[in-house]
Amino acid sequence: MTLMTRRERGARLGLVVLGIGVLTTALLAPILLAACAAPSAVVSAPPSSPAASRPVTSPPPAARTPSPAPLVAWRGPVEHLFFHTLVIRPELAFRDPRQGKGFRDYFVTVGEFRAILDQLYANGWTLVDIHRAVAGTVRVPAGRRPLVISEDDVNYYRYEAGLGLGTRLVRDGDRVRVEVTDGHGGVRVTDEDLVPLVDDFVDQHPDFSADGARGVLAPTGYEGLFGERVDAGTAKQRAERRQRVRDVAATLIAHGWVIASHGFGHIDYRTSSLAADRLDVQRWKAEAEPLLGPTDVFVYPFGAEPPPGSAKLSMLRAEGFRILCDIDVVPRMVRTDGVVVMSRRHVDGIALAQQRRALAPLFDTATVVDAAARR
Repeated sequence: MTLMTRRERGARLGLVVLGIGVLTTALLAPILLAACAAPSAVVSAPPSSPAASRPVTSPPPAARTPSPAPLVAWRGPVEHLFFHTLVIRPELAFRDPRQGKGFRDYFVTVGEFRAILDQLYANGWTLVDIHRAVAGTVRVPAGRRPLVISEDDVNYYRYEAGLGLGTRLVRDGDRVRVEVTDGHGGVRVTDEDLVPLVDDFVDQHPDFSADGARGVLAPTGYEGLFGERVDAGTAKQRAERRQRVRDVAATLIAHGWVIASHGFGHIDYRTSSLAADRLDVQRWKAEAEPLLGPTDVFVYPFGAEPPPGSAKLSMLRAEGFRILCDIDVVPRMVRTDGVVVMSRRHVDGIALAQQRRALAPLFDTATVVDAAARR
């Protein structure tokens, strides 16, 4: 990925860098106002002693399978695509009178994601670890190109309940799958979400992953983690939920997934105060990190990056975050203020409708979009 100073980046894109930046073109216009589907939460001070302080449980015995083909060094740009949790039943999500437009704009369906995976593989892309991408040590099978994928808001928020999305991640043997409601008051466990779909695809196509890489998962903390409401219910229920989060996190990490912070309260780093940002990070450290483990990857809520030289960057660096992710329409990496900012392309209903040319090297939006579901 090309490394540029922030000034060079701004000059090339023709934008004024103000937080997440003034829009480069109409292409970015709808993205930066609502790049993440989650609302922000008011964040209060963290408890003086975290309710859960045990370290992440030992990973299950499942091992990360190395790439079967010989790997060669890659020196070019590294693409990064991000998604939200997947729409399993579009007839519920897309037609909801209150939330339907948001789901159509900022989410993709299970069928669309499956088609995207097929085309990414056919077009020669291979998943790589974000740390290797930042370090410049990417390796891929000869003739293939590197790709990072990430998923934001892996929380299964309350507002999504009953609208055709998953309800929580669960460990099922040595795999992670998703639990969904069956429409009759019960639940079922399925592979119809990003994590199990990627895991299954790599099992079927081992050269779609280099060095055991999968992707980056970026939850917030204010409504629990991975769909578990870890601060709700009785003491026994909270303890059980927290242990389930530890087990899911350990299984994900063992399979090559990287867990990032999407902030505790999903606040806007462009407009919030330094004090509010620091408090948000402290709550993540106190309440999420004991369950998920430490991370050095921070995914800006809304893609809202603070301006260069901001004290917020120094604060994030001091808290251990070395890789920061914003949003752009091209693969880009910037080293600034002791951190690396890796830009990501959004893949959602807006991108499928408006960015066919930009996304063409990766997949053809016209052939992956489920037009019937989106009517």
